[in-house]
Amino acid sequence: MAIRDLMNNYFYGKQGKGDYTVADMPQNRLSLFGEVLKVRWSGLFGVNLLYMVAWIPAIIWTLMNLIALYNLLNGETPPPAEEVAGLMSTWLMIMAPCIAITGPFNAGVTYVLRNWARDEHSFVLSDFKDALKANWKQALVISVIDGIMPFLMVTCWRFYGAMASQNIIFILPAALTLLIGIIWTLASMLAYPLLITYQLRTRDVIRNAVLMTVAKLPFAVLIKLATLVVPALAYGLMVLIPSIQMQVLMVVSLLYLTFMVAFNKLITVSYANWLCETYLNPRIEGARTNIGLRPENWDDVTYIPEDDEK
Repeated sequence: MAIRDLMNNYFYGKQGKGDYTVADMPQNRLSLFGEVLKVRWSGLFGVNLLYMVAWIPAIIWTLMNLIALYNLLNGETPPPAEEVAGLMSTWLMIMAPCIAITGPFNAGVTYVLRNWARDEHSFVLSDFKDALKANWKQALVISVIDGIMPFLMVTCWRFYGAMASQNIIFILPAALTLLIGIIWTLASMLAYPLLITYQLRTRDVIRNAVLMTVAKLPFAVLIKLATLVVPALAYGLMVLIPSIQMQVLMVVSLLYLTFMVAFNKLITVSYANWLCETYLNPRIEGARTNIGLRPENWDDVTYIPEDDEK
């Protein structure tokens, strides 16, 4: 019996358990995330590897630039700052199309993880393919912005920074550039969950993502920081123990290639589910709220999940 329950729990989530009742459901979002992670942690490896296929060009281009930067910094004479800055600008410029092509894959992965974050079943390959086909156009628009934004931020920051040395007033557009980049970085965590969940125009996806991000800015920052814990710990280790820098880089790279990207997206999708079910679904007739959570003031009855919005 225990083995059967374990296998049902792994393949189907709570829906695969017999006699599942409302009393068994999580009471809050943190508990829901924990329950989902216990069931789906191994599945995240497969999702991560699937998503990494779209990032192969970006990974190869980044490795090429890291080698070039290493050779530049370890030359006989220290390189001019302009040469290092030029290398970074070239890297970011070519990274823009490399990031742009990841959009459709991002939509497919987000759909699978959105269902998992609700503690609902999802067939990884078939649901990924269906979501990719249904949302690839909008996803490309979002990923094009994702790709262009870092290049524009660095270019504008360097330009306005140089101008500010002559006229202090140029600090304002430099700060505005930085603010726009930060807001978009936070809003992009919501953009893909919005476009795969609702029938919205692309501009409405962007508008709602930005508005909800600004409205819940402290939460957005907290969620983003949560996805940066591993790089922060790795950086701290490399500073404290320089002799293990290469080993730390190898371990972190392996983690991100196999698991951490999908894990971080599960965090951001869970956050997006909370915002959507709190602020958007109550405005939509028939849309569910608090999906996967124990309803308040319900008798202990067998739980039967409903259909998705999209």
